[in-house]
Amino acid sequence: MSEWLIELGQGFRQYQYQTALAIIATLLVIFGNDINNALRQLVRNQHFIVRSLIFVVVCAFGYGLLTVYLTSLLNQQLNKIPSLYIVPSVISIFLLLGMYAQKQRHI
Repeated sequence: MSEWLIELGQGFRQYQYQTALAIIATLLVIFGNDINNALRQLVRNQHFIVRSLIFVVVCAFGYGLLTVYLTSLLNQQLNKIPSLYIVPSVISIFLLLGMYAQKQRHI
C-alpha cells in the first residue's frame, strides 16, 4: 500500500501547483463574502466614488495578488509533505473545506 501511495504521490507532484491554486481559489470563494463585508465596514463612511474605487482595486488587484502569493506559499508547503502522504493530505484538505462550506451553508 505504501509503495502505491508513494508512486501516486510522485505522479501527483506535476499537478501540485494547480492543486494549490484550486485550494486557494476555494478558500477565497468560501471567505470572499466575509472579506468584502469587512472591507465594506471599513469604507462605509467614505464617498461613493472612493468606496467604488477601493472595491474595484481590491477585487481586481487584491484578490489576484492574494491568489498568486498564497498559491506559491501553499505550493512550497505542499513540497515539504512526503510523497507517501501528499495525496491523502490534499484529499483531506478538500474534504475539510467541503465540510466547512456545507456547515456555513455555502453549498
